[in-house]
Amino acid sequence: MVQQPAPGDLSIRRRELMLGAAAALAVPAMARAQYRRMPAGIVKSMTFLIRKPGATHEEFMRYWLGVHAPMALKIPGMRGMVCNEVLGPSRGRADIAGGEPILIDGVAESWKLASNSPSNPDAPSEARAWYSDGPMFVGEIQGYRVAETVVMPIRRGGKGLLSLLARKPGTTHDAFVDHWLHVHGAMARTVPEVAGLILNEVTVPARRSDIPPFSRGFGEVDGIAQSWHKDQSYPGVTSPEAKAWYADGAASIGLARGYYTQEHVIIDPH
Repeated sequence: MVQQPAPGDLSIRRRELMLGAAAALAVPAMARAQYRRMPAGIVKSMTFLIRKPGATHEEFMRYWLGVHAPMALKIPGMRGMVCNEVLGPSRGRADIAGGEPILIDGVAESWKLASNSPSNPDAPSEARAWYSDGPMFVGEIQGYRVAETVVMPIRRGGKGLLSLLARKPGTTHDAFVDHWLHVHGAMARTVPEVAGLILNEVTVPARRSDIPPFSRGFGEVDGIAQSWHKDQSYPGVTSPEAKAWYADGAASIGLARGYYTQEHVIIDPH
């Protein structure tokens, strides 16, 4: 026989349900939405590149797109490859520190099976050949292993804004990322100017022994944001939603370095 709750218990339970419903309504539906994350076993790297001394940016791009990037097509387990040509640093924002500008030529994005990482001695020969070709055209390098979260999907191949972000002093990496993904990222879905957004949590820096690191580094980086605007001239903040989104960024981001990019898709990752 099932024991029936007393009337007083029912009143308490109703209040609990009402409070729970109110709390759920207080959290925007966008914040409870599920984002698209990378499949298990796939790792993403983002690598910032500076050309070799004496080379022009145009020579760097010709080799990168004409020789190096096509080698990725032969690598087993390579799930994505995008070459982001850097068009120039962003104008920055008055409400977020920008740091000293570092001029770079490109940012490589690669998605691959973890077991087929080119730095692995047991990786396929095609992966090792691709990896060893880097010193032919890259003079300085700074890489990151990242955890990708697709907040707003985008068709790759256009112009975008890529920003390296550091948390405010006194904030932990985990607290920054939690707010970045679940509050700041969710707010972007309401901003009419934004056409796409991918947030990349930096999990570990990636180093190479055959290419020197940046002579002037970025410092600590917590995340790398990739955003696409409907107006690619980036005219500025106009809508109330955009103003609220920018204000939240100023309250949670300690430093940002931005670069305008043109994507060259070698292997579409999505």
